[in-house]
Amino acid sequence: MKNKISLLLWIIGFILLNLYFNGIPKLIQLDVLPWLGYAGGFFLLAFLVARYLLRLKGVNSFGLPMQKGWMRDLGIGFLVGSTVWALKYLIYYSLGKFDVTGLMDTGFIVGMLAQALLGMLLVSAINDIMIRGYWFAYLKKENLLKWFMLVTTVLYVADDFWNEGFGWQNMLFSAILGLALAYTVLKTNAIWMAIGIHFGSNMLYRVMAGFDGRGIFKLENVTGGAMYEYVGLTITALLLPLVYLLLRNRNVTARATAQTIATELPETKLI
Repeated sequence: MKNKISLLLWIIGFILLNLYFNGIPKLIQLDVLPWLGYAGGFFLLAFLVARYLLRLKGVNSFGLPMQKGWMRDLGIGFLVGSTVWALKYLIYYSLGKFDVTGLMDTGFIVGMLAQALLGMLLVSAINDIMIRGYWFAYLKKENLLKWFMLVTTVLYVADDFWNEGFGWQNMLFSAILGLALAYTVLKTNAIWMAIGIHFGSNMLYRVMAGFDGRGIFKLENVTGGAMYEYVGLTITALLLPLVYLLLRNRNVTARATAQTIATELPETKLI
């Protein structure tokens, strides 16, 4: 009974976070400053859920320990994500998906990239806290980490419904990316590298598409088609062997601390 009530509390917390993050932008059009307030509100809500609903120490309990090497993992993740997405766009260009006729004005590029750097970092962190960090903490506490990759990948695919719907290509893309991100969490005992991969891929997307279809390059003759969808999925799938090769020798036990292991956090108390 105790475990069932504990799971119910975690589900309630997840629903609150998900509705806040995905629901508000569907109801309200947010400019830059209100959007930053909305993003900050997520971290406040996550703290309240962690501290007062789940009886944890705070947001860092969701896979965000300031352990040695966290910045390195974030940077490695950024490099991995940005490299794979850069390769994807380079192959698109070589296949004729678009023509590049020049660069946008310097003022536009600086402003757009500055907005993207902050916005994409926050979005990436929020998504990984909500999907991977949150359930990593629960499954670790319950000694159920063998289900982590499956649970978080299914949730990630389902969460994409808010943005892209349930097309099979979008679902397959989310499943591939979700598995790669989940693997990094298991091997590093934190979500820093997952955030980095998300951040890097999102930044490259903004470099090409910006926030309104205009990135740093002037693109013409942009075409679509099934071929490009298959190419995109194939390149994205490179993340799986890449993160495996990077982390296959990572000894998470040696790096685990009281901050990073969810079983060492206070147990969820019944209210």
